[in-house]
Amino acid sequence: MSERMRQAVGTILGAGFQVESDAFKTLVEIGGGATLDKLVEEVLKMANAAAPRPMSISRDLVLKAAEQLDLSSKSLFSETGLGGPRRFAQEVSSRLEVVSDPSGKLGTTGAFDDFLHYFRSRFEKMSKMFGQRMDTSRHGTIAEALQGGANGRARFICMVVEKREKTDQDRGRVFLTVDDYEDEATVLVTDQTPELYQTARKIIRDQVVYLETRKSSGELLVAEKIVLPEIPEHRPHLSDEEVYAALISDVHVGSKVFLEDAFRRVLAWLKGDWGVSYEREIADRVKYVIICGDLVDGIGVYPRQEIDLAITDIYEQYRVAARLVAEIPEHMEVVLIPGNHDAVRQALPQPMIPRDFAGPVYDARRVVSLGDPAELRLHGVNFLLYHGTSLMDIISSVPGMDYQRPQEMMEYQLRMRHLAPEYGKQTPIGPEQEDFLVVDRVPDVFQSGHIHVPGTSVYRGTTIVNSGAWQGQTEYQKRTGLVPKPGLLPVVNLSSLEVRMMNFNSP
Repeated sequence: MSERMRQAVGTILGAGFQVESDAFKTLVEIGGGATLDKLVEEVLKMANAAAPRPMSISRDLVLKAAEQLDLSSKSLFSETGLGGPRRFAQEVSSRLEVVSDPSGKLGTTGAFDDFLHYFRSRFEKMSKMFGQRMDTSRHGTIAEALQGGANGRARFICMVVEKREKTDQDRGRVFLTVDDYEDEATVLVTDQTPELYQTARKIIRDQVVYLETRKSSGELLVAEKIVLPEIPEHRPHLSDEEVYAALISDVHVGSKVFLEDAFRRVLAWLKGDWGVSYEREIADRVKYVIICGDLVDGIGVYPRQEIDLAITDIYEQYRVAARLVAEIPEHMEVVLIPGNHDAVRQALPQPMIPRDFAGPVYDARRVVSLGDPAELRLHGVNFLLYHGTSLMDIISSVPGMDYQRPQEMMEYQLRMRHLAPEYGKQTPIGPEQEDFLVVDRVPDVFQSGHIHVPGTSVYRGTTIVNSGAWQGQTEYQKRTGLVPKPGLLPVVNLSSLEVRMMNFNSP
């Protein structure tokens, strides 16, 4: 502790207040040089004026005092002897581990055997999950169910091959055609059990589920219980240091409606040059910046895209993007995965963006480039990163989903333990030897983008974040009815998993 800081603490104690540990850390971080005396004076003034008078000085009070003084980032951090602002995250070592990355593991030929291996991989992974649960560990086969099972009842794991809904005489029925790679059966779900019926209505093709049924007439089975794969309730891992991760996606450099001014405000904020004092305090603790796909707008991604482009050369799009990425402070870790607009294969899972296109970005600064989806561990917190291409399929197939509530679609993916449950819709999926889209491990934070509408929630201990976009509404989006909400940045406190949604739309 410096002599000046020792005197400042003595002044606070002499005034009859204790100093909370977080408040002390904040004083150390933002109270450099002569600024410290002014800050302590303002803190004591506000504390003495408060009713009731506090017994101790809190971190919030220190931040309010700093904001009241309207101190610039330079005055807050002056006289550090470092030739510039002192940043908390600069003093913190990076703790980034790559847990899972499909890059280098992909190589489907599209042969029939590849599809067989792919669906068997999905079925076996899901079956293993059900086998590890107390309520679904006991099960038989579809063949045993068709033979009548025990007292006409049976339990089995199956994949949904087809779903049909029928409504007549104010009665709702769902027919599921299911198989377990040995036998096939038709399962009836009626609205006489409303909760079961609503669950069945939200099931889509290719999902793996656990059923309890009773034998009806002929070859028909009647569902008595449907169990989804689900993630379990869990206590998330938390960082032992208060550092933050800024979650970005869908930048779309090269688009006519790329919000460059708003995005440059983000870069200025990361450098400590934008925002009021509490916002700069958050920026000071940002250790990780995650770009979750669609760094550029790409070429030929959708019909008549050329009318929406300001930069029609894919290589130039990445060169411009590289100049922006280069402005992110060097002490921050940058993680990049591809999206459907990036120059990489469109079929999921995707490998990392190749150097042939993104070379300027990789040369601009250190970047951890991974495929889609990918899993990371940041300061002990488990992240699942997925651009979100299949969210459009979920909207079109599952009743009740809405573009303006992307977190509900992501919750659905966690319930199904799969990022793209339905094969063969708008989302191209490569039939690899292994299904990399199964959610094997339960994430602490699940990040997606693609929808261009930010949203956040917590589901069974997992923090869900859709990170929005930095692109205004395109002509294509107008035709499809998508209304984006760009310019909002989710920032996650890794020590609490609290998410702050910061607005960079206004200067």
